[in-house]
Amino acid sequence: MAPHGTVADPRTGPLEVAGSRQQQVQAAAWFVGLCLALAALGAAVSGAAPALVPFILAIGPAFIAVGLAFREGHGALRRLGRSLTLRPADAHWYLVLLIPVGWALAVVGVALALGEPTTGLFDELTLSALFIPFVVVLPAFAEEVAWRGYAVSRLLGAMSPLSASLVLAVPWTVMHLVLLLPGGMNEGAALWPSFLSLFAYSVVLTWVFIGTGGSVLVAALAHAGLNGVVPIMWGVDPDLSWSLRAVLAAVIAVSVIALGGFRRIAGRS
Repeated sequence: MAPHGTVADPRTGPLEVAGSRQQQVQAAAWFVGLCLALAALGAAVSGAAPALVPFILAIGPAFIAVGLAFREGHGALRRLGRSLTLRPADAHWYLVLLIPVGWALAVVGVALALGEPTTGLFDELTLSALFIPFVVVLPAFAEEVAWRGYAVSRLLGAMSPLSASLVLAVPWTVMHLVLLLPGGMNEGAALWPSFLSLFAYSVVLTWVFIGTGGSVLVAALAHAGLNGVVPIMWGVDPDLSWSLRAVLAAVIAVSVIALGGFRRIAGRS
């Protein structure tokens, strides 16, 4: 038996999908279509039950992915489940979990450079903020097993990893825009940072997922980190923070692309 964390058998590896290229693309299209229908449902109930909408939009796609994988057969559901615990063969990939912390501290640093007052900058970092990372773990795993574990894997037969990340960023962004509706958790937030952030996250998380050999585990922990470090930025003006978070996330994504991160993982494949 091969060591845990490696793709020992290409017939069972998380990045290997049975079926023709056309069937894989169709599976991804079904996933996207059902997720957009879910987004429409979330938008419809956002006024009546706004607290439920984030969980519907985060966890719902995971149920869709599981249902579609079960329908596919040929071990698709087993491979999807395996990706949740798969550890990368190269332990250096765990260093990506430091990216969210560096990103949050960079937001604070840039805000200070732009004249943000230093008084009370970290006063809101109370003990309750320590629970945030634990709260966001489950939604992060649900989103990653759906969007990366299921959808990205099915697009890789038809396009490059970078193209797959950008294609899926469109419906993934639409899902999150529901949270900007009246009563939503991001109500009143500027629109362009949402687009920029989500496209950047899609690029970075896809790079992590494929680079680790299909590990939803590492991608989800990185995703949870991006959400869990938000308390570090609580002391920055919310509008400024919202914009800086997007711009610096885009800087990270562009750096991954410019430094050849996708070329290297495509070459290994």
